[in-house]
Amino acid sequence: MFFAARLRFPGHIVAAAAMFFVAGGHWGALQAVAWAGMLWNYTQADGSLLSGVKKTFDGAHPCTMCDSIKTAKEKEQSKPVTLVATKKLEAFPAPLSAALPPRDCREFVFSLAADVRPAARADAPPVPVPIADLV
Repeated sequence: MFFAARLRFPGHIVAAAAMFFVAGGHWGALQAVAWAGMLWNYTQADGSLLSGVKKTFDGAHPCTMCDSIKTAKEKEQSKPVTLVATKKLEAFPAPLSAALPPRDCREFVFSLAADVRPAARADAPPVPVPIADLV
């Protein structure tokens, strides 16, 4: 039980990371890093935070990282996954009766022995009775 509880937490971490990547969260994280770098560079170059924010988010001044993220996202979305079925899958190729052993249709009868009393004791109990010594 303790071992299973210790494995549960890393499993949750792996599941959360898988959902993050499947949902495209890695692109959002990379875009946030690119925006932070752009904001820093444009603010340093212009000397004003307001102009740095305007240049970062206006879309007219993308950085190289933004361009590469955009190209990679378009490349990822332009490849649809297609599966071609070349052979029909048969879930049950043989009848189920061929896989199972033949049934025994006789009625089950539970028989009791005529005498169900325990067998007589072969030796007599010890004398004196051991409990008498304790009193």
